[in-house]
Amino acid sequence: MLASFVLRALMDATALFPRSDGDKFLSFPYEERWECLKHVITSFYLGPNGKNGKRPTIEEVASFMKDKHAFSAQIHQYRHRLRKWDIRKRTLTSEKDGIVSALGKRSSSHATTSDITLDHGKQVDKKQLKRYLKDQARHAQPEPLTPGALLLWNLPYAAYSKAYGARLDEPSPFDTTGATPTYVNIQSPEAHTPGRQTQGPTPTTELINQKLAQDRSNFLLQGRHLELLKSCAKEQRVLLTNYLHDFYINTYVTAKFWGRGPKEWTPGMISVLTLEPFVSPGPSPRGITPGPSPTGFHDAALTDTPTQLCRWSIHVRHENYEPIPDKPHEEEDGLFDISNLSSWKEWNTNDPALSMVQCIEKSLSRGAFSNTPPESLPISLPSISKSLQQHPDQLCVDAVRAAIMTGNRDLVVGILDEACDNHEVVDQIIATYPFHLAAAFLDGGNTCCSMVAALCYAIGPPSSLRSYRDNLGNTVLDAFMVSILRSHSSVAPDHVNSHFDPPHRFPGEDKDICGRWDATSPVLRNHFRKGYARIPSTWKHALCHTAVQAICHSIIAIYGSPISPEINIISGLFIRHCTNCGLKLELGPLHALVVVAFYLAHQGMQGETLFGPLAILVCLLSLGTEPSLVAAISIKDILDRAEPGQCHHQPMTAAELMEAVPSPIIARWTHECQRGWHCILHALRLREIDGREKEPTVGGGMAQADPSDQNHGETGSYTDQKIYNSDFESDGEDFCYLEGSIGLRVHDEYLCLPRGTPILSILWATIQAELLTYRRIEIDQPWISSNFSMVALTAWLEGKAEAFDTPLLTEGLIKPHSECCGWFLTPRFDAPIAEEVCQRQNFVFAIGKTNLTFEPSTLTGAVEGDTLELRFYSRNHSVVQGDLDIRRTPPCTPPTEGIFTSGFFSGFNFPTPPGSVNLGSHRRVLLPERAGSHCKNGMIAVINGQSPAAANQYLANYKAAAAALANGTSVSPASVFGGGIFPLNETSTSTASSSAGNTFKLTVTVTRTSSASSSASTTTIGTSTRTTTTTTSATATSTAGANSFGASFIRLAAAGAAALILV
Repeated sequence: MLASFVLRALMDATALFPRSDGDKFLSFPYEERWECLKHVITSFYLGPNGKNGKRPTIEEVASFMKDKHAFSAQIHQYRHRLRKWDIRKRTLTSEKDGIVSALGKRSSSHATTSDITLDHGKQVDKKQLKRYLKDQARHAQPEPLTPGALLLWNLPYAAYSKAYGARLDEPSPFDTTGATPTYVNIQSPEAHTPGRQTQGPTPTTELINQKLAQDRSNFLLQGRHLELLKSCAKEQRVLLTNYLHDFYINTYVTAKFWGRGPKEWTPGMISVLTLEPFVSPGPSPRGITPGPSPTGFHDAALTDTPTQLCRWSIHVRHENYEPIPDKPHEEEDGLFDISNLSSWKEWNTNDPALSMVQCIEKSLSRGAFSNTPPESLPISLPSISKSLQQHPDQLCVDAVRAAIMTGNRDLVVGILDEACDNHEVVDQIIATYPFHLAAAFLDGGNTCCSMVAALCYAIGPPSSLRSYRDNLGNTVLDAFMVSILRSHSSVAPDHVNSHFDPPHRFPGEDKDICGRWDATSPVLRNHFRKGYARIPSTWKHALCHTAVQAICHSIIAIYGSPISPEINIISGLFIRHCTNCGLKLELGPLHALVVVAFYLAHQGMQGETLFGPLAILVCLLSLGTEPSLVAAISIKDILDRAEPGQCHHQPMTAAELMEAVPSPIIARWTHECQRGWHCILHALRLREIDGREKEPTVGGGMAQADPSDQNHGETGSYTDQKIYNSDFESDGEDFCYLEGSIGLRVHDEYLCLPRGTPILSILWATIQAELLTYRRIEIDQPWISSNFSMVALTAWLEGKAEAFDTPLLTEGLIKPHSECCGWFLTPRFDAPIAEEVCQRQNFVFAIGKTNLTFEPSTLTGAVEGDTLELRFYSRNHSVVQGDLDIRRTPPCTPPTEGIFTSGFFSGFNFPTPPGSVNLGSHRRVLLPERAGSHCKNGMIAVINGQSPAAANQYLANYKAAAAALANGTSVSPASVFGGGIFPLNETSTSTASSSAGNTFKLTVTVTRTSSASSSASTTTIGTSTRTTTTTTSATATSTAGANSFGASFIRLAAAGAAALILV
């Protein structure tokens, strides 16, 4: 061994011998010779050129240079020069870390310290490095988890790298930070002797890998995801990102379906659920029931593009009822079809189960959510597990965030209720901006505003600036604006806010605001796996009622509270700096909404009308947003068209900003967008004037009479509704019918809501009615119903018409509202339901559209004057009414009186006039008449089942009783009774227009029990809970859309006939 060292030293020293006198630089001045011989001096000093192969002393260096290079110098001169040149034998800690980092990014896992030299040929002292690594391992402690750090991995690597984009002169987004230090030189392992790598890593290399895994685990725990990826080799980045994405999907699925189905999700189960052609509805919090889907919704997973038709949420009042016990399951516990949600069981509340926090900790510690072997990862799972065990409260934040992103309201409330006494955890949750997250993952198609309302209930509105403005500078209101632009325009994220992370992606892109997809949808997962980080414009559509309703209701939940935050706060969107003077140009809240409306018109989707921004504007005005707020604004800077060298900004209100938009730009928009733009401008101008000034006649048949008027309307007078408080004292001209009806001073004391103008009040009331009662159910249907006319609104606001001549008003389709502010006269005026704003409703059942089913299968809330519309999509069926009480009347058998029947549909040629059906005080069910075994096979629907949950229970138990019949053939009356069949009078533009069609319509008469009708009236204002029911449109082909008003029957173009029976 000693001989080899000596031989190696001799060989190294020989290479430093001068080959001629010229190599000695004898003719150079003495000082210059130092620099000329620097390489020889440092190489000899740092090399194994001393005794026994060790590094030489300075005395040995001086002797070598004198003997071989005729260079004489004192020992202290050598020491001075070596310090000046920063040459030392000792390796600094920073250099050791640099060596470890450099080796960690090598593609070969077998690169060793033998492959590394430092500057000037300095060899790595392996013993010194090994001692350092052992000491580091002995004292290593994992960092505590940064709240929210674990849920950053919402994309697989193929899309994740695209989200950060290519950077100038960089091979990838992750190749800059932590690059190999200039003082470290690594020899390629391929240059070594073949077979060396098969020997495995050396002990030092194992210590290096251990430290690397520890450091990367700390990056992960601290949320430093870019540094984490940049510390890895390319193969490690891909492996780790996909592994952490698997964890994200596992956590998402667990939170989304918490409380039913599997308690632990395996990679195979998640693959079946999220990568197979399967579409699942969203979570069902209390008071939420999934409804049928628009045409083509169930086929979305089979294509590369989701349907253009939205899901939507319908608010209902919660009614107490006595649950019907479920029929005991005969199948073995734990057996279910993962792709069939109807087979999933609710968890037994008596069984001990892990909390969501414990599930996350267990999942991440064990790594069972992925097929990737943990030992192949460049991180240390034991280190991560140790951190989570040492700081268990930190995981509570991630659990809440997962529940918010999935829309699982009940899970959010449950976690926050458990953590309510731990103020530190609650503060950490608030510090991660939960309201901004809820706005980014808003799901109008399934849960509407229930998540925002739940957060207001659990932790209160974001009243402090610490939680109201996030780390990107955005307010909560900004977050809603971002969701609009993300889902309904093609504007680039960095144009809206340059601080988005990733910069090329909006927050919440993996969830559709209309409920068409989320992170678990196969169509989206396949899209991301192909390397796309953004949602393509072909998936988007115009700003729809589903999104607008969810945003308006969420805004009301936050700002319509006695402890609501200040609404007139500067926006963090579209911030620019003057190219001349450098002034920071910031927008007010309404300025930001105007810019959003501009981009919807300029870069929005086909069919955009700007009704959505108008609705949001009037909602904000109704909550006190100030239209006269002035901000320094430059149109050219916002559009990035400002010429350098001059200032373009000037103080503007939101209305002045609209007027400053160049007319040639507006002229390029569609007529619908131009009309909507002018309506927004007029609404802003109206609010700027004195609210008590006399305005044009509101007209249109809208009732503004004294609420004590006994003769108002045909149904539901104010006195009959028992919401007017005659003891409430009037303050003369400041009296508000809303305050009189609920007995609270909502304008001056309780909520301090502003008093509006008569015109804006009418506009707000009609907007609320439109949002609550209309959705598109076919691709060729308009985005706004025929009951709300933007043409008539424009004429009215421009003074060309004396009244808002729209069917909502002219045909008396909505109930009275306050002339002062536009809110409807109901105890829950801030969150009214459809039957509280419209005089009558039209309920639609699609029969045989999707197999032999009713869509929807349950209906609640049918009242006097409403209509039932039965649409037949298959032939040779009929409908009859029956009794839900199977103790009184056997299943699939109609009663002998009080029924209706549509008659047998073998074609569409029945001219029978409309009739009526008395639903009575009992729940009823629809059954197929004269349809063989269809009733036995479950072709049943329940009407007025007290509540959505009760109706579902009635339906399930009735189906079970019907299935048990030996003979499932239903009995029907002999003739048509109680309703009428209506032929199609117009040619539909839909694909089904070639077939003749009819709709069976009935007018509803209802006898309600006192217990069934009292619960809505006992609901008090001020509660933060909003009960909603989620449904989607029926799937009939129509040009009129789905509307709650009986005056606008949807004309059907169907391909056949079907039969229904009410039981």
